[in-house]
Amino acid sequence: MYRACSRNVAYAFNQKKMKKKSKGSRAWSRVLATQALYQLSLNKDADISIVKKNLLNDKETKNIPDRNFFFKLVNETIKNKKDLDKKLEKAVKKKNFSKLETIIKVILELGLCEIIYFNNLSHKISIAEYNKVGGSFLNHKEVGLINSILDRISKDFQNE
Repeated sequence: MYRACSRNVAYAFNQKKMKKKSKGSRAWSRVLATQALYQLSLNKDADISIVKKNLLNDKETKNIPDRNFFFKLVNETIKNKKDLDKKLEKAVKKKNFSKLETIIKVILELGLCEIIYFNNLSHKISIAEYNKVGGSFLNHKEVGLINSILDRISKDFQNE
């Protein structure tokens, strides 16, 4: 399942136009982080180090991730998952948060993690990037939901 999903997402990110950089693409790192955390959420017994290794070593895509950014993003999101979910539950209302699809929750967790823990990144850029990630997996209405939730939390976070 992952292989086909990875190929489709690669085309959605227009891999032919992405330039190969020695540092790698943060955009592609976000897609891979989404896939890693989604796989982990579906299989709680999965070894995250194996999931990360498999995603980063996929030879079927020409996209090159920023490996350091990928590892930091995945590790920070896992480490702070309870806090991130608490903030998301508050923003979405707890009973509605539990009803969200897993992929939406994962994208929201990653986006919120960047907003809170990655101080060197603009919140607007992070939100725009997760809208792109969401567009690879979801319909426009669901992407709009991600945008509105992350935007609302970002504004609350800036006001603190």
